[in-house]
Amino acid sequence: MIEWQDLWGVVQQPLNWIKWAKDQGLWDFITAGSGLLISAFVLSGNKKKIPEFSVHLSYSLVTGHKNYPNVLNIELRNLMDAPLVIGRPNFKFTQGIHAGRYAHGNTATGDYEIKFRPIGTDGQPIPGYSYTHVMLRHREQAYSYLPLTDEWDEQALLAAMAPKRRWGLFKTEKGLGTLFLNVVLLKDEKPRVITMAVPVIRLHKGVSAPMLGREWG
Repeated sequence: MIEWQDLWGVVQQPLNWIKWAKDQGLWDFITAGSGLLISAFVLSGNKKKIPEFSVHLSYSLVTGHKNYPNVLNIELRNLMDAPLVIGRPNFKFTQGIHAGRYAHGNTATGDYEIKFRPIGTDGQPIPGYSYTHVMLRHREQAYSYLPLTDEWDEQALLAAMAPKRRWGLFKTEKGLGTLFLNVVLLKDEKPRVITMAVPVIRLHKGVSAPMLGREWG
């Protein structure tokens, strides 16, 4: 029969080990490592990809636009044989990185709104307003942009996206932030919603004069 003192000794063993780890200065390291492992597991489990749906991100600097000199270009393209609907798009910058002066953000959450304007088969924006929800048929595109920090040059942009090191050991990809959106697939009888989170880790250089603001009208 197990004695109460023996049972209490078993319970105390992990507590004594935690106390020893804290005394040796190892507890903070262990806690941080556990957080990284949990984060990696969660992120790997939440990655959703749609092979026939393309999200292309690029940057344009010194555009010549008085309000949007530097922008992140966002282009969506539907290569599926069925239509889909894009909804609830927003962007969240990595901590320490700020949007341009004229970006429309939610000060309570730190999210920035994204509005898409459909592009026709001729490659030109379809006249009308921009929308947070847009339907894309086969080979149709939708385009948007997000103002980046006005003072950035290419060197500053690439430095902000460069991988960082934690405690001089672990190399992490910081990136500019994450683009969030819902993709509603209309291929089946019952629409299916896929929530996508696209980290902006690598960017291509885009056109020097993208279509911005009223220049689309």
